[in-house]
Parts: sequence; structure tokens; C-alpha cells
Amino acid sequence: MTCRAFAVLAVLACEAVAAPAPAPAPAFDVAYRAWDIVTELAREHRDANISGECGRTFRPFVIPGLRMQGRQDQDRAATACQEAARAACADARLRRSAEVTKKCEEFR
Repeated sequence: MTCRAFAVLAVLACEAVAAPAPAPAPAFDVAYRAWDIVTELAREHRDANISGECGRTFRPFVIPGLRMQGRQDQDRAATACQEAARAACADARLRRSAEVTKKCEEFR
């Protein structure tokens, strides 16, 4: 192996090691609170886009007969809920009740 090839391999190995790890998914209780906020806002505003991916993928309850989500799917759904809650809580155009405003404090 030439010095140049070795140098290229060394650089690639360093880049792989230096790549930041993705942030861990939020805990279920945090994701559930986020889901609660976005589904309530989506219902109030009659706009399913507010809940987005969270509303489509997060499963807050065990539904008999429905295939259990894998850990990666649960993590993706929990992350989507947290992101949707942050976006919805930051959106000044959305009307919110005092209760939802209080719930949003966690996601600001």
C-alpha cells in the first residue's frame, strides 16, 4: 500500500470516528406530552399538518392486534413529536388555550 492510500484511509477513519452521534430520542413521557400538545392544537385548528409525522407515527397507547413498533420506529416517532411540539409552540400564528400555553413552556 502506498503512503497516499494509507493517508486516505487514515483520514476516512478519523472522519468516521469524529462524526457526532445523533441526539438520543426523548423519553416516552416527554414524547407523550409533545403528542398531546400537537394533537390538541391540530384538533383546535382543524389542521392535521400541525401534528405532522408525530400524529401519523406516535402510538401513545397499546392497541391490541396492532403490530408493536420497533425501538427505532418508537424513537423516530418520539423525536418527531418533540420537534413538532417545539415548532407548534413557537408558532405565534396559532391560537392556544391557557392550558396549552402552559404545556408549551416545556418545549420552548
